[in-house]
Amino acid sequence: MKYAVLLTLSVTLFSASCNVQSGITQKSLENYQPTPTPEKIARPTEEPIDPAHVVNADTSTEGPNLSVNRETDKTNINCNKYNRVTINASGLEVKIVGACSRIMVNGRQNRITAVAATEITAFGQNNTIEYTKYLNGKKPVITDSSGTNTISKVEAADPKATGRAHRAGPSRAG
Repeated sequence: MKYAVLLTLSVTLFSASCNVQSGITQKSLENYQPTPTPEKIARPTEEPIDPAHVVNADTSTEGPNLSVNRETDKTNINCNKYNRVTINASGLEVKIVGACSRIMVNGRQNRITAVAATEITAFGQNNTIEYTKYLNGKKPVITDSSGTNTISKVEAADPKATGRAHRAGPSRAG
């Protein structure tokens, strides 16, 4: 029993004497504020998406991959089954209608206009990629690996504004 009291007294005195921080050190530590928790960090509020700028589509299954690999490939693409589109050519104007899962551009100096996509990725350089709608009300995930591409949402061209719609004429054989 005597040893237990002596041991308890020794531990208490030792821990009381081990306060390494002097009064000056404790006051200087009080000047530092703890790192804010995520709830305290101010987050920018996103603008609500106008329902007129939304296109709804079934994104549960993807259709086949669609690609443009040469300058002679067709440059009008229809994403009618939530397709992936890959453009591996340069200097083209490509029009993409429908809702795409991903638009990936590997070429240079292309001008791509699209309706909507979940993801837009540009590995090429000096491409202009424009989309007019948000797919299912969500902004696309955008990746520009070269930093030289322009990827942006634009207003849809309204054929009524010019008084007539653009129509393809009859094809010429020969």
